[in-house]
Amino acid sequence: MPAPKCMKDGSTAVAEELETIDLSEDPSVQKPIPISVHLTTEEKENLVSLLKEFKDVFAWSYEEMPGLNPSLVCHTLNIVPGTKPVVQPRRTSTLM
Repeated sequence: MPAPKCMKDGSTAVAEELETIDLSEDPSVQKPIPISVHLTTEEKENLVSLLKEFKDVFAWSYEEMPGLNPSLVCHTLNIVPGTKPVVQPRRTSTLM
């Protein structure tokens, strides 16, 4: 679904094209990071170099984040077991 062209507060939404780079040196483990496709070659090389230098700062899994409260990262729906789902009508956007 594309981003709306303008937001409720009147600001313009910007969807930037991204490419994913892998910071892992081990092919069996992926450490993907999205970066802009609009960087110059020099900017991209500098950014990738910087990200690789500080890749130990990023958490790649929940296990790497000790003390993280699961209620902050786990989504739950408060529903009564056995309740039949409600199908809502399709909504159309009035923002252009």
